[in-house]
Order: sequence, then C-alpha cells, then structure tokens
Amino acid sequence: MRTKILFLVGLLTLQLSALDNAGVQHYLKKYMEMKMHSPVEKIETISTYPIEGTNGWDVYFLSLEVNIKMGKVTRKRTVPQVVFTKGNKIAFSLKNSENKDYKTFLKPKVPIEAYNDEHLLVGNKDAKHKLLVISDPFCPYCQEIVPVIIDQVKKNPETFALYYYHLPLLRIHPASGVTSRAMYLFQKQGEIEKLKSLYHLLIDPKERNEQRILKAIKDKTGVAFKSSDINTLEIREAIRFDLDMKKRLMVTGTPTIFIDGLWDPTRMAYKKYLPKEIKK
Repeated sequence: MRTKILFLVGLLTLQLSALDNAGVQHYLKKYMEMKMHSPVEKIETISTYPIEGTNGWDVYFLSLEVNIKMGKVTRKRTVPQVVFTKGNKIAFSLKNSENKDYKTFLKPKVPIEAYNDEHLLVGNKDAKHKLLVISDPFCPYCQEIVPVIIDQVKKNPETFALYYYHLPLLRIHPASGVTSRAMYLFQKQGEIEKLKSLYHLLIDPKERNEQRILKAIKDKTGVAFKSSDINTLEIREAIRFDLDMKKRLMVTGTPTIFIDGLWDPTRMAYKKYLPKEIKK
C-alpha cells in the first residue's frame, strides 16, 4: 500500500538506529517544546501497535502534560498527540493510497483493565470477542444501534462479551447526566432491560430539572429513584472512571465501539461474527 508521509523535519538527522518508545518520547518532547515554547512536564505513551498494510509503520498515541503561558498566567494542559514511526523515521502524518490520514481512523488499543466485571453488561467474559461500547442515552445513533447490539450479544454470549461505558454529553444533552447515573444503577442491579429502555426516555434531552427526569424514568421503568440514590460518591467515581477511559481512548463522540481492542469506525464489524440467520 502506498503511503504519504509528513516528517518531523530536523529532529532525527543524527538518529541511526530504530526508534524505541523512549526515543519517540524524547524527540516528541523536544519538538513540542520548540513548537509551543513551553516545557513538557510529563509524556506518556498510551498505546502503540503496528499498522496493518503499511510495510512496517507503527502508530504511537501519546499524552503530554504541558505548562502553557497565557499572558502572565501559566496553565497546565494535557495535549494528545499521534505520531508514526518506521525504523529511524518519525512522522506526524501517514496517509494511505486513498489519501486518508491514518490518525483519522485509528485510536489507542483498549487497555486490559477496561475489561472489568463492573463494566461487563451482557455476554460471557471468556467469550472469543470483546465489544466495548461508549454511549450517551440521548445520542440519536446510540438509540438506534446500542439496544440492538445489547440484544444480539445477549443471544450470543459464547461469542461476545459487551463492556459498557457511560459518556453523558452534557453540553448538548443535559438530561443525560441524571439518566446515565440511573443507567449505572440498573447495570449494577443486572436490570439490563430497564437500562436499555432509557434509550427511549420520553423527555427533552435538554431538560435540566432532576425531578422531571426522575419522573420520566419512573414512568418508563416503574422504578422511583430518589435524588439521594443517584448522587452517591460511588456513582460519581464510576462515571469519572468512564470519562477517564474516554480520554485515554481519545474518544470524541458517541457511539464509539471497539472490537477486540481496536476502534471500529463502522460500528458494525461485530456482525461478521454473528450467526448467518440473524445478520442484518
């Protein structure tokens, strides 16, 4: 496959051996400090793996903590960065034969700790294929496909394990905050049908009144949650864990679906593992 490359010019002219993780971090740190005129306090490699079909190129997903000067104030910022390496070469951009940059359709691999019992929604944790879904209950496309995925995994527990992460998009769906916390409780209680039903909650996604949202949840599920039920430290920490995983995986929207550790931009790759009679 033909690839097009944009190199980090001038950084590696003296580098003779193949780059390892430490080398990538070293040169990226120097480049970013030169570019932003600010010190990089910390740099971490989130994920790295070979890119299939590129004749030896690897992708690196990194996170940089940078102290950025804004006038007289210095603020700490976390900056995600994607680079590509092959031997002693390092590049910001790598394009395929269709002129699409790989960084637009690659994401970090799912870390093993993401596949924990708390996030296993349906299926068998020892199943051959792992699905990880990051979702907002008021996202229109989530409403269309996530309940279907849940049902299909339930019917094929020896084939799939589905791990569910909450991503309430509060800026566009304020009601998703309360709703996601209620979904967390249903998930913990094993009430999967009730969780799934909240994808079709009869309330304006922009609703901010907690009591109105709780009433809509009661009308839909028959369960009367109190404010104290959904505003516990446990739930806040659980949602924070999900949001941290969203950052680690460089997720920018919903629904985001990973299969066997890799991002699936089509959201439909799991279907190739379904029995022929139920594929759609």
